[in-house]
Amino acid sequence: MGFTGLRLVRSLDAFPTASKASPGLLVRSLDFDTETGAARALLNHAYRGGEGERLEAEDWRQSIQNDAEFDPDLCLVAYDARSETLAGVIQAWTTGFIKDLAVHDAWRTQGVGLALVAEIGVRLRARGLEEISLKVVPGNLGAIAFYEALGFDRDGVEG
Repeated sequence: MGFTGLRLVRSLDAFPTASKASPGLLVRSLDFDTETGAARALLNHAYRGGEGERLEAEDWRQSIQNDAEFDPDLCLVAYDARSETLAGVIQAWTTGFIKDLAVHDAWRTQGVGLALVAEIGVRLRARGLEEISLKVVPGNLGAIAFYEALGFDRDGVEG
């Protein structure tokens, strides 16, 4: 989905770590065979106000898996190991662009977003990338503040 958004960018040098994440939080690659529905449901819930694209789970899976920039190692989930609750999901492209990030309402402010972004940063840096970027709906002040707290800088508006 193309939308006009505020572009945020950050160097992968000295990238933040997930040291403040909630204890018991497990971040790992998404299992597309068993977790696509839950991951997409979380993204759809996060995008209910129009901040992102809402898709059926199978349509989402086919869409991203058929993209030349897709790599399953860049689609991650965060689970609470104790309750086995899906706390968050992130998907990035091989170019270093974060396509989607959503954190379950009950897990906000507990380090889930940080843990997901930090792990994506580690994986992108291991590929030799030097920069990470994303677009945010300009009115999504909470997301903008989150990314700026992680050291992302505003880099203009893109359509």
